[in-house]
Amino acid sequence: MRGLRLNRPAHRYFARLYLLLRYGRADGHAEAWWPGLALTLPSRGDGAIHYRGRFVAPLLPYPAPSEGRDEIIIVGSGPSLAAQARERIPLESALLLNGAIHLAGPHAPRPLGVIIEDERFVYRHWRTIVARVPAQAHCYFSTGVIRALCETAPEWLASQSIHHLDFVHRPYGKKRPDAAGLRNLPFLRWSDDGKAAISLSPELGLMPIGSVAGSAAQLALSLAPSRIGLAGIDLTNTSRPRFYESDADKAMSRIGAASERILATFSIIRDECARRGIVLENYSPVSRLAEIGVPYVSRLEG
Repeated sequence: MRGLRLNRPAHRYFARLYLLLRYGRADGHAEAWWPGLALTLPSRGDGAIHYRGRFVAPLLPYPAPSEGRDEIIIVGSGPSLAAQARERIPLESALLLNGAIHLAGPHAPRPLGVIIEDERFVYRHWRTIVARVPAQAHCYFSTGVIRALCETAPEWLASQSIHHLDFVHRPYGKKRPDAAGLRNLPFLRWSDDGKAAISLSPELGLMPIGSVAGSAAQLALSLAPSRIGLAGIDLTNTSRPRFYESDADKAMSRIGAASERILATFSIIRDECARRGIVLENYSPVSRLAEIGVPYVSRLEG
């Protein structure tokens, strides 16, 4: 059909449909690694990524909490960043989410980490990933992202320090748990109404919240900084281009539909930060995070 723009190659839609029809909901999420990807998780010895029978790269464990880490800044791609002083973001303390990798580059400091959990971003931007993310960066990638990069840029993947993002609702190599199974996971902290949760042990699995910013926040909590800052996490103005896009070339955003769930989960993150004595602050003047009491700090204003 004229004008149809696929978010991933056609063969990935066929893989998803085939596995769902063959194995059903409990095992259909195997499409994230099928065909060809095999992960040896570092909890079971030396971690490794193999694709179609060939070794691609080591798979590293999550870093241990660092005593005295001053701050971690989670950097999204919100439109608000376009008008802010992005050069004030200390990249060595930044977790760059998806398109925020545009802040990185060969002449910039190596970021604290890069987080990508949606394979669709890889298929649209893998050349940018290769060009922007420096060698030996700590990259936190989901199963599907690792498989997509094995397809598109295996040599680049081999040059990075790769950590695996696994998700409790679609765990790698395991069946999808039911609601009771999720409730019984001891490392999840649930909201009072039981509708939202975060993982306190992301190396065992993350709780998805509808935004990669939630995964980054769960990781940041586990690293025990004294401050977590949120830049470009607008959760609003989703019709506007991301800070690195233009009106003529922008991808659709799904944040609007998930914003209430995202806010509910960040409320848990807010409370967990308070419990641990971690300062949580927001650097976007238009962010909906203000609705749940995350204070705005004008750190990036010119």
